[in-house]
Amino acid sequence: MKIHDWRTRSETGENRLWRAKKHGGHWEFMSRLQRSEEGWTNHEEMDIDELKTFREVLFNKYQRRRIPWEDILKIDVMIEEAEIPPRETD
Repeated sequence: MKIHDWRTRSETGENRLWRAKKHGGHWEFMSRLQRSEEGWTNHEEMDIDELKTFREVLFNKYQRRRIPWEDILKIDVMIEEAEIPPRETD
């Protein structure tokens, strides 16, 4: 299992800690506010901006030869899928 951690600043100015786990080719994302939340919140669907931030984190690790290129390609696919608007069914 590979675990990747990064942080972003929330609207209130508090740090949001993010964690992505890759196990068996499946990604699991979770986050929590650094000071005000004790437990982690699982995210089934990620916001496109957070996926792009995660891609930057992975790309930096790839440049240091810490992860394979295939991990970045999988995130690129997830970003493309998130950019496609959902179809309306009749």
